[in-house]
Amino acid sequence: MPGGDAARYLVAMVRHATSRAIRMALSLVCALTMIAPAHAERQTRARLVSCGENSCLRLSGYRALATMVVRVGEHDLSVEGDRAWQATVPLDIARAWPIARNYALRVAFVDPDAGTKRVETVMLPPGSLGARTQIASLIVSAR
Repeated sequence: MPGGDAARYLVAMVRHATSRAIRMALSLVCALTMIAPAHAERQTRARLVSCGENSCLRLSGYRALATMVVRVGEHDLSVEGDRAWQATVPLDIARAWPIARNYALRVAFVDPDAGTKRVETVMLPPGSLGARTQIASLIVSAR
């Protein structure tokens, strides 16, 4: 039966196309899984570090071009590095920066040549830029 051979051939082609589509989808998922952690590492981070007798806020991350200006508020940061950069700022200076909601900073990456700006929100370590309150006394009582 020639018709039976054509049907088997058609079924084989459909199976091959389906398995190829599944393989391509799995390859795409694997590629995205490998890219996502690399992208997560490139986000700007903030942490507290010791700098002499005081504490400092260290911002670090990646920028598209080494010539991009890293800015917090209206303050250009003095950064070390090229595309991978870091900036260390004493806490007394960083406390004057404008803090966004949820204790985060808005860090801008400005490309003066292209006239573009990209802004990232960076979560701050808990209590790093908060105000300090001096307590003269503390009363603790049992209920």
